[in-house]
Amino acid sequence: MKIDRILMIGSFCTAAMLAAGAKKELPKVVPQVNYELSGGAGHYDYAPSFITDKYGIVYGYLCENREPFKIVDYIYLYKGIPTREGIKWQPGTEVIEPSRTGWDDCHICDPDVREFSTTYRGHTYKWIMTYLGVDQWDCNHNQVGIALADNIEGPWEKYPKPIIPYDKFDKWGTGQSTSIVLNDSTIATFYHSTTENGPFAMRLINLKDLEKIDIGEEYAVPFLSANTYVAVSDEYIYTVSEGRSENYEKIVPTWVGDICVVRCKPRSGDLVADMTSPVDEWIEIGRVTPELSGFPRNHNPGFLTDSRGWLPSEDSLTVYFTPAVTGDDWLWSYDLYSAVFDLKDFNKKLKTNKK
Repeated sequence: MKIDRILMIGSFCTAAMLAAGAKKELPKVVPQVNYELSGGAGHYDYAPSFITDKYGIVYGYLCENREPFKIVDYIYLYKGIPTREGIKWQPGTEVIEPSRTGWDDCHICDPDVREFSTTYRGHTYKWIMTYLGVDQWDCNHNQVGIALADNIEGPWEKYPKPIIPYDKFDKWGTGQSTSIVLNDSTIATFYHSTTENGPFAMRLINLKDLEKIDIGEEYAVPFLSANTYVAVSDEYIYTVSEGRSENYEKIVPTWVGDICVVRCKPRSGDLVADMTSPVDEWIEIGRVTPELSGFPRNHNPGFLTDSRGWLPSEDSLTVYFTPAVTGDDWLWSYDLYSAVFDLKDFNKKLKTNKK
């Protein structure tokens, strides 16, 4: 009897676990993948931060090299103009370069641009850009800095110190940041970290006055990997993460993944609690795969958002990412592609599944 009871309880528990798991299993959305832009022969483009405004203009910030076939990261802006045939991209413009000396004098990349008013040296700027800077050619000791502008297109002025510093010179550091504007004084910043809270962490940063920055506590974000981009809507939190499939081949470049996985979870009024929950509530929406892009590598993804880091619409979402070939010419195949996910049917099933 005792054994039967244990087996019965175990069966109930297993059924409950399966039911909980089944609740997350929704039909995946297959995105429409398209080529978007390139810096040209001998150039690479990756780490996108793309914003759309009320007119449908897209402001695309990303990392690119200035001189053909020379590997030094700069930050570029590509402006996309809406037409009847879709977005038409203007030529890229370099907007920020590595400093001559200091904490970001080797590479600067991973820009993330937001509309957020902050005061520095008596002047109130309307736009901020968090970015990765590094002062070692081995690409260790990365740190997160910030630049300021009055207009989304610049010109940009760098704040002289990193806002999320890192004190170890033999480890990767902090970087690949994305932010969501929470209110007129605070942003939620998410980033890859090799601290004890890594590989993915977040902070609530008070940036109202750069003379009085409060970077807040660092929180570990479970279940998410490096190279994850976060956005929100009224009801959900969305992430897109670089990953490796079961069919991943260990051919150069082995340091980037072959899939970009889009997930969501319901949001409450407490973003920190939502992101740091020990319960894995993430629901996969869909993914970019080699079969869809035509390339064996698909990496460094980011969402198209509004100026605050929110999705422009809950009916669809757009992921920008970089594909790549394998072998010796991997870097010079880094162009920018998009994947558009139609969420209308998925959202209906998601809401039904919540009941």
